[in-house]
Amino acid sequence: MVSSQWTHVIKQLREVAVIVTGGMVCFSGISIYQGNEKFYSQFVMPAVKILSPENAHRFGVALAKYRLFGRSSVADPAILNTKVWDLEFRNPVGVAAGFDKHGEAVDGLLKIGFGFVEVGSITPKPQPGNPKPRVFRLDEDCAVINS
Repeated sequence: MVSSQWTHVIKQLREVAVIVTGGMVCFSGISIYQGNEKFYSQFVMPAVKILSPENAHRFGVALAKYRLFGRSSVADPAILNTKVWDLEFRNPVGVAAGFDKHGEAVDGLLKIGFGFVEVGSITPKPQPGNPKPRVFRLDEDCAVINS
């Protein structure tokens, strides 16, 4: 008798877990699709800060690679259009080569509003990166340094 009661309770807990997880996934998906900045500041960033800076960097590149960031909801005003030599950019804010050294997240980074994405140099063979640690948080400045 006790055994069947526990089996029933465990079954109900599993069902609750599935419903709650499904709700969280739906809420997260909608928030990402809408580019909800409150969602990022209250849920994503605290979760990312649990990770080491290196793993957070890898996570950010993966999110951009698979375009899991929301699209920028504000169009750049024409005054931000920038021309350097013969290259035209929709705004002067870009991502340096150190962020995405393999060039796997370019489209995702452009989607979120950067005017340009620098990939870096091309080499015949893969090169080792700088020695770790190479990503540092500056919490008091709300910044990250990528070497």
